[in-house]
Amino acid sequence: MRWRWCFFVLVGIFGVASCGGSSDVERGGGAGGTGGTGGVLTTCESFSPPPAGCDEVCPSGSDSECQLGTFCSDGVCGAQCTATEGCSANEECNVRGRCALRLGSGGSGGTGNTGGDNCQSVMVSPTRSIPNVMFLVDQSSSMRGDRWEDAHAAVTGTVSSLESIVRFGLTTYTADDGGPPCPELPIEVGFSLDNAGAINAEYPMTYPRSGDWDTPTGESIDAVVASVQSNPPPAEGPTIIVLATDGEPNTCADPHNQTTAAKDLSVEAAARAHDAGFDLFVLSVGNGVSDAHLQEMANAGVGLERTGSEGNAPYWRGNDAQSLEAAFNAIISDSISCDIQIDKPFDDEAKACDDPESDVRLNGTPLSCPSEWEPSPDADDFIRLKGSACNEFKSGQATFTAEFPCGAIVVE
Repeated sequence: MRWRWCFFVLVGIFGVASCGGSSDVERGGGAGGTGGTGGVLTTCESFSPPPAGCDEVCPSGSDSECQLGTFCSDGVCGAQCTATEGCSANEECNVRGRCALRLGSGGSGGTGNTGGDNCQSVMVSPTRSIPNVMFLVDQSSSMRGDRWEDAHAAVTGTVSSLESIVRFGLTTYTADDGGPPCPELPIEVGFSLDNAGAINAEYPMTYPRSGDWDTPTGESIDAVVASVQSNPPPAEGPTIIVLATDGEPNTCADPHNQTTAAKDLSVEAAARAHDAGFDLFVLSVGNGVSDAHLQEMANAGVGLERTGSEGNAPYWRGNDAQSLEAAFNAIISDSISCDIQIDKPFDDEAKACDDPESDVRLNGTPLSCPSEWEPSPDADDFIRLKGSACNEFKSGQATFTAEFPCGAIVVE
């Protein structure tokens, strides 16, 4: 049986891939030229210099355990060739260190050559969705003390653990007796990957002001939405707003009273954020926000009726740094996609899933289809991780590899 393999690797948010012949089959050829040698391993000492990773072990027998430039044979990573050595004039060395017949060239001889299907090296780039998360943190005077410090620890802890796979930003909001300006956004840090240092530099561990400060939540949501719209982050994933507040709102026009009108304005602002394309999730720091208001904010923030007639969205409450960070992680986890895009679509999803030669791994551990991964039912150029594999993928940097047999992937 003649196979064509597609291989790709995703490390963090970047990846490379190749297609090449299998180590246990022979390549075909046309008339003229010299014969191929299949996947016969050449000793590492034969090359000057040998490819990186040559002679490393690959216990499971999968090429994915070897560095690019080598393939697995009898539990050891080796190669037939390098870019400058090992192949005939009609062949070239692919990214797995195998000699592959050049397109349009002939070839004869070599036991078992039957002509036809010869896979040349193809580079593809799998990518993961990168969500954009804007923390919107209440800086009213009631946050002074433990609430501010707990929120700070939770925000910075979350950013530090996920900054490589989530583009974070931070804004705080308040007002001084209705302003102007109102709302006031004392701290503004724009979206970026690896943003823990910038957020820590701008976001103090202790409450930064004396005096009395207000909670114009509705106007502040509108201001943050306008700011994001004027300087949008890359559209590589969803953009969400995570609101953390310890009290029910007032307004710029009525800064001293927590009125029904102020609550309505906040709920309407959450709905406007959703309509603008930015889901809003709400978290109460402590017990100062009523369940009823949190539920209306949560519903409006994801496009549901505030009354709950279409169902209720989740909201969160935390009373210390640990529970707040757990809530933040739960909110953000939902925005991290477990769909991995590849730039070559599936040709036969059932074959990719069912064929025993398919080899899909996360951090080196084989995954089963369809319980742990599947071709996405929504698009033919995505792999979807499921269950514990999805959770592991969401947790931070991950190495993802996949190999598929001929017929599973479209290769031009």
